[in-house]
Amino acid sequence: MRWIKGFLKIKDWQKKEKARDLEQLRANAQALKEKIALLEERMAELERSIKQAFSFEKLVEYKSLLSKKSELERALGELERETEKKKDELKLIYKDIKAVEVVKGRLETEMRKRESSLEMQRANFLHLIKKFLVFLLVFPLISFDQSALQKKIKAKKEAKTESDLKAVSKELEEKLKKLEEERKKLEELRRVEPKKEEVSPDFQKLIAIFNKADPDEAGAIMNNMDPNLAAEILLNLKASQSAAILSAMDAQKAAKVSQIMARKRAQSKRAP
Repeated sequence: MRWIKGFLKIKDWQKKEKARDLEQLRANAQALKEKIALLEERMAELERSIKQAFSFEKLVEYKSLLSKKSELERALGELERETEKKKDELKLIYKDIKAVEVVKGRLETEMRKRESSLEMQRANFLHLIKKFLVFLLVFPLISFDQSALQKKIKAKKEAKTESDLKAVSKELEEKLKKLEEERKKLEELRRVEPKKEEVSPDFQKLIAIFNKADPDEAGAIMNNMDPNLAAEILLNLKASQSAAILSAMDAQKAAKVSQIMARKRAQSKRAP
């Protein structure tokens, strides 16, 4: 689940950046529209004035304003195209966030189901233990002063009881084994082992984002990230990008992450 939180944090940062860029583009476009409106007003005044009394100077000014208006309109067109591009990029970010949140919800639901199943199995196990203890308490109280027929019947019952005890013991051992296996699976799911993250398409997408990110911006994000996750990401980046991001990070955080990276590399070399 940690990589999901890191991915959502990055996407939220990207969303805010794109939103700020979009707002700035809109403000610039509005400023250009206002300039064009002022030029048009002045051109209209010059046009009326020329019609009333022709002046070469006014004609030159009119042509100059017309040329400037054309330049402003071209700049406005570029801004509007860039605005649409930013809108599309922002939509993609929202789409990625929604997709990851869906995956996060499914994982959380699966973990709750597993925890509920384990709790039920533990309850059943405790119930069997109680039944077994009651039997052990009652069994010694049975009287052994009986007739030969009663002793024979008792022997049969004891044989059956021994068989039942063996069956109960075997069932308890199987349930304990299953509980242990489920516990280990749940712990592995909670830890989200690095090996699973390495092959995860979402994790690979996260690596691609950091490979293209500005080192200073990526370093600022990793300063607030879990050191183990940061180390795992940096190990999968291009060497030059990884070094640039480490240089941009806080010195203490970079040192800690570097130690984790070194340990992981050493473990990888020792692995068969």
